[in-house]
Amino acid sequence: MKNIIFKLSAFYAFGACFMAVVPSASAFTFSPNNDSVTVTATDLNQSFEINFDGNVKTTNVEGLSSKATFTFLGFTTVGSNTEANFDISLSNTSSNGITSRTSALGFNVDKTLLGVGNPGGSGNTRVSGLFDNDREGSFPNQFGNVDVCFTDGNTCQGGSNGGVSTGMTATFSPVLAFTGNVTSFTLSNLGVRYQSITGTSLGTSGTGRGFYVAPTPPSKKVSEPTTAVAIALFAVSASVVKKKKQLLPA
Repeated sequence: MKNIIFKLSAFYAFGACFMAVVPSASAFTFSPNNDSVTVTATDLNQSFEINFDGNVKTTNVEGLSSKATFTFLGFTTVGSNTEANFDISLSNTSSNGITSRTSALGFNVDKTLLGVGNPGGSGNTRVSGLFDNDREGSFPNQFGNVDVCFTDGNTCQGGSNGGVSTGMTATFSPVLAFTGNVTSFTLSNLGVRYQSITGTSLGTSGTGRGFYVAPTPPSKKVSEPTTAVAIALFAVSASVVKKKKQLLPA
């Protein structure tokens, strides 16, 4: 009987530990101040979210905001070069009486991009979906240079009627083209261009800087299934031991 009890106890302990230890997916690497992100091949089909604030004439505007969810679709080899593929869901989240249009999104890349501003096609940086153009240049409002922006305008400064208005979400699919075999890269200085702003006397156009905000950790209540399994295993163990005792001679 002692042997049975030992085996059942070991089984119970293993089951409880197995349910309690659930490995979490490791996705992307963010800088300490969350203003840059490193993407590697292991991040395939995973996503991260960037929140953008709002600024008009170098003054922060409460309620002027956007959000972008980046999903990395992996690397593609094109001859001797590499392409990094994304889907980006862009939302204009302006509130508190502020309305606007997010008309461009851009960032810096720690590796040289191929074909920015050139006609699209395999081997060149390009975009499809919400935005039609990839450009290099700078955002206004003292934001500074970006290695690439995605827009419907002819420059990163804006100008067209494209983008997403307050309360709306749309998706675009940028492709970043690099020289040689690339397995990782870092995005930084993420920003958006705002136009058609209303609700502030500062002006009708501005910019926003992007920062990663880590998702809220899951509640400890998630471990309740573990407790239930542990109780069930203990009940089975107790039942078997009880039956074993009943079979023993008095």
